[in-house]
Amino acid sequence: MKIPIRYHGCSLPVPAFYWCGNWKKQLQKNKLPSIIMNWIQTKLTINRQLFLFVPKIDVMAQIVELLKALDERIESVHAEDVRRKEKVTAFREGKIRILVTTTILERGVTVPHVDVAVLGSEDAIFTESALVQIAGRVGRSSDDPNGDVIFFHYGKTNAMVAAKKHINKMNKLGKAFLNKE
Repeated sequence: MKIPIRYHGCSLPVPAFYWCGNWKKQLQKNKLPSIIMNWIQTKLTINRQLFLFVPKIDVMAQIVELLKALDERIESVHAEDVRRKEKVTAFREGKIRILVTTTILERGVTVPHVDVAVLGSEDAIFTESALVQIAGRVGRSSDDPNGDVIFFHYGKTNAMVAAKKHINKMNKLGKAFLNKE
């Protein structure tokens, strides 16, 4: 039996879509769109940790360097990273404020007080199921059941819309499940 609600009884955070323009072109100019930088700065100001999911390994180092202007405690991690476990542990312990990652961390990582952003959520790597799993990194802790899930994009995709619809459906089923008890 599939239970459509978390153990703490709160709804799953629903992703918001933020258009960020041609972020790849911005990266070529060694910049990130201001909407992304402003969102990250706001989150760091209120002491949140951040997962920033990106579609490709080759952009991670550049993004990390750009974000170090906001906070030095930033790392990246991907499947072939030999320090992957060490970095994830440091992130869980709060020693890393921003973890830039690929879809390798879409499952299995629980960190309280975390918000999630997907840069380039229009990329084909971000399927409906991947986006649902990524969104699921937020609000897993009973002492912090809420948080932001932002899909920064340069054009909405069917996968993005389907992921949001899927999460809304699970929340509706969860409310019905709670009302039965």
